[in-house]
Amino acid sequence: MSLMPRIQSTLLTALGACVVMGLGSTDSALAANPQLLMKTSLGEITLELNEEKAPISTLNFIKYAQSRYYDGTIFHRVMPTFMIQGGGFNKEIDKKTKGMRPPIKNEWKNGLKNVRGSISMARLGRQPDSATSQFFINVVDNAMLDQPNDGAGYAVFGKVSKGLDVVDKIRNTETASHPKYGGGRSKVVPVTPVVIESVRLVGDYDITQLESKVNKVEEEAKNAIANAAEQGKAFLEKNGKRPDVNTTATGLQHRVITAGTGASPKATDRVTVHYRGKLIDGTEFDSSYSRNEPATFPLNGVIPGWTEGLQLMKEGGKSELFIPSELGYGARGAGGAIPPHAALIFEVELLKIN
Repeated sequence: MSLMPRIQSTLLTALGACVVMGLGSTDSALAANPQLLMKTSLGEITLELNEEKAPISTLNFIKYAQSRYYDGTIFHRVMPTFMIQGGGFNKEIDKKTKGMRPPIKNEWKNGLKNVRGSISMARLGRQPDSATSQFFINVVDNAMLDQPNDGAGYAVFGKVSKGLDVVDKIRNTETASHPKYGGGRSKVVPVTPVVIESVRLVGDYDITQLESKVNKVEEEAKNAIANAAEQGKAFLEKNGKRPDVNTTATGLQHRVITAGTGASPKATDRVTVHYRGKLIDGTEFDSSYSRNEPATFPLNGVIPGWTEGLQLMKEGGKSELFIPSELGYGARGAGGAIPPHAALIFEVELLKIN
């Protein structure tokens, strides 16, 4: 257990809501959003990407299309009651790596939903910002993908504007297991490869403005991360001067709320706790209290601040831990709920040493 957060933007305009829900849009909106024609071995699909709500994902997809990366790749994962996924394997079910771009920021909080006909970025589980070339098209409404079940949701960046019948042809193609995919355990690989022959921009679209927008978004994100790091350091420096707060050699700060009467756990012990986690601005990102379910885990399997902090407690006790980012989730953050370089505050009740 790594105590990944389990919690989950602005209101959509009337036009934006129509686009997201697939209720149509105006000619000007269509002109503003890039259109791409995907030619497959089962027919053509036209995609309308949402550069306003998902600029990073949109630019990433266009860059792959412009470099012809997708040409000759396949829909390698087809699940008729879920989605069709492609953009990462060739017909021999070998993963394509040449020409792959760096992973991108997950834009799952953009207000777009994983509904039938929407296109989203595929990524690794528990790694929110790991998306590269692979994408999937939802063939049914998949509301669970909008929730941060592993720290983040899955970022929608557009929709199928034409060719949903072709999407259905792909979803209904015969599938089987394949030794090169998933260890041959899942029957999701099409028996006859569904090939993406090409993906091209339709009409005139100037990518320059989108590139500028993405550069600005990324610069603002970098500044926000830097500010969060400075704010965390300032908070801990001030907090460490409190008479009821003790600071260890590693920089961990702790305050005893209720002294326990039992034993203290070792790093190799399993413990059962109730806890509440907050950012320094008071935002709660996780709580076993809200789930009414204590958590049990090996103490050496969590963030370092917890491993150290729980050993300072006694069974039956309750403490407040103030954890610097280097003893928490560090530069990677956690799923969008915990920003990179964020200092954390945990209220922890040690119920039992197992």
